[in-house]
Amino acid sequence: MCHERAVAVFTHVYGPSHLAVASALHSLGGARRSLSELPEARRCYERALAIRLRCLGAEHALSAVTLNNLGAVLQQLSEHRAAIKCYQHAHGIEVKLLGRDSTTAAATLSNLGAAHGDVGETACALNCLQGALTIQERLLGAENPSVAATLHNFGTALAGAGRGREAVKYFWRAFNIWAKAPVSCQIDIAATLHCLGNVYRGLSESTSAAKCFTGALRIREQVLSPTHPDTARTRHCAALAVCASGDLPGALQELELAVTSLIGSLGGSHPWALQARADVEELRQIAHL
Repeated sequence: MCHERAVAVFTHVYGPSHLAVASALHSLGGARRSLSELPEARRCYERALAIRLRCLGAEHALSAVTLNNLGAVLQQLSEHRAAIKCYQHAHGIEVKLLGRDSTTAAATLSNLGAAHGDVGETACALNCLQGALTIQERLLGAENPSVAATLHNFGTALAGAGRGREAVKYFWRAFNIWAKAPVSCQIDIAATLHCLGNVYRGLSESTSAAKCFTGALRIREQVLSPTHPDTARTRHCAALAVCASGDLPGALQELELAVTSLIGSLGGSHPWALQARADVEELRQIAHL
């Protein structure tokens, strides 16, 4: 509400195209994103970006910041091509202003690699991620959380390419870095455990998968909420792992909870919600429930 009031006040005092309005919109977008209100966050970032591009130009550092955040929201909305464009634009600005070897440009390059991985462009993804990792390890050290983020993205790209055994190594490297970091990294730990669970499930290592999902679900329920979309996504994947143990009624119950949370937070047309609903229907048919 405070950010919304700031947008309204600045708009009234300075007009809708003032940089103060852009800053308030940018902050409001961050708040919306933290609440998983992704369409609203997108609109805030797009409005902020339009103002910053008009007032500051296409090669200003603040424009790059908004492009990065908009790219992240677009990824969460599964609009990966649009996210790639945002990251490419942001990276170009950062390279020109800070140099190709800056940690800021490397972080954006890591995001770009993850987005390329999302659309199956594995070679491009791994090239971006290796470039980012080389810079980050040299400038930040091998135990820095930014290095862990790139290792996580590396694991995700490898898993998407069907290279699960390699992905596991990168995910565990990321996990071990974040496990030594402050409590604020709990969300990152949960994300890596979630991804590890999916890789182990793909490798038919159901016990390892279940342990990873249990850890991720516990953290996400405590730190986010039981109904947060990330929590629901982990609940969905954990339920699929439970199917392997033969507890079909228990798996169905968890899947239905996940569907309710995903539709409530992301809408029924989001890919996560659609997949969860499809899995519920398939499990009902298999279990005759």
